[in-house]
Amino acid sequence: MLDTTRSNTSAGALPLHAVGSDVIPFIGANAWIKAAMHCRFNIDPLFSAAGVDINPSSITMIRKSAMLKLMQQCVDQAAPNFHFPLVLGEHFAFDHMPALETFLATSPTLRHALPALQWAEMSMPSISLQVEEHGATSALLLDVTIPDTHAALRGYFVEAIFAAISKIVRLALGPTNLIHHIEMRHQPHQRFMALTASYPSPIRTLQSRNAAVFATRLLDMPLPGASPGLHQRAQELVKQQLPLSEEKLDKQLERAFRQQPALLGQGLERMADRLGVHPRTLQRRLREEGQQFTDIQTHCRLELARSGLQAAQCDIESLSAQLGFADRHSFTRAFKRWTGLSPSAWRRQQQQQHHQHRSREAA
Repeated sequence: MLDTTRSNTSAGALPLHAVGSDVIPFIGANAWIKAAMHCRFNIDPLFSAAGVDINPSSITMIRKSAMLKLMQQCVDQAAPNFHFPLVLGEHFAFDHMPALETFLATSPTLRHALPALQWAEMSMPSISLQVEEHGATSALLLDVTIPDTHAALRGYFVEAIFAAISKIVRLALGPTNLIHHIEMRHQPHQRFMALTASYPSPIRTLQSRNAAVFATRLLDMPLPGASPGLHQRAQELVKQQLPLSEEKLDKQLERAFRQQPALLGQGLERMADRLGVHPRTLQRRLREEGQQFTDIQTHCRLELARSGLQAAQCDIESLSAQLGFADRHSFTRAFKRWTGLSPSAWRRQQQQQHHQHRSREAA
């Protein structure tokens, strides 16, 4: 049954900008508990050490560093009889958003279910999921934003996500040979390879990407649980419950630039980290809103430059650094390109106009 209650900010609708660069939503915490039970160990002490507080009335949050440590601890606890990432993927369910599970279960085809990939990114900002179609063969691409210094742990999360995706496809379509193979950038533990040896889709390791490669016609195969009316209603509920801010993305970026001017000299990836989303998610959302990151960045630089130059004690050298320019000369070239004047000339012009205005008022 669909839950028709709209989530509020404290109970599910987490604004995009509220997620810090280190604290993320712990989506699927119940799956971790069930996976630990399956692997026959008590996860409660590990949750406590990680600062995880399960509260049904709010989204559970966790620090990225704590989640990485938690994954390693769970892998160690489950060995040698189980491989925790595989068990975690098999136990994943949309407990945090039942309407999303209904949306998937009632989709007429997998193509109708594709919006769920973007919604998953919004709920889990450290991952990126997208489908690329290439004629008769397509690929579901996966990226996880975990540094190379934790490559082994990143591999565990890749394994868990692919296990969850395989489970969802299996439940929707039953046994199918339309998934050609799975590609992984890392070399999984031998325990993983042994446990997946009987999988219908072969796993290729040390590849250039993380991807599930499948026949494109799989996207348009009718699904047995199709229910268009319920599917549409579930979609409406999911959109109500998504962890998004209603504020336009360009306004969020502008506010972030003003609050942290150092971002003006950095790229989209750093801004994505500041907002708590994957860089690809940020790129796609900007594209959907008809925006360019560099345009917003330039606009904010110009506005802050004008504001700074109008200050009585403005030092152009310091202002250049604050706006993320390598030196004063770089700032001068950019400002002249924007306004046709150097910063000093523009400031003199503003001062002259101000004096003329005051003189007219006095007269």
